[in-house]
Amino acid sequence: MFKPKAIYYEKEILEYPLGKQLMKQYEDVPKVEIENHNNIEEMRKKENKEFPYMKQNLIIGVRKTHKFVENHKTSDYLVPYT
Repeated sequence: MFKPKAIYYEKEILEYPLGKQLMKQYEDVPKVEIENHNNIEEMRKKENKEFPYMKQNLIIGVRKTHKFVENHKTSDYLVPYT
C-alpha cells in the first residue's frame, strides 16, 4: 500500500468526503497546505534528479475548470476528470 512521504493539499479538499477520508487515512503523514495543486513553487525549484523523490508525495487539489480540451492524437477531445 502506498504511503506518501508528505501531503500537499488545497484547503478546499476538506469540503469533500474523499478529501476528509484521505486526510484521516494519512493523519500521521506531514502535511503542507498549498494555494494551487498545479503550481507548487517548492517542487518547481527542485532539480530534475529529485523527480523520483517528488513522486513519493501525495498532492490533493480541487479541479477548478471543467472544459473539454482538443486532442487529435487519440480522440477528438479529452474529457475532464470529475
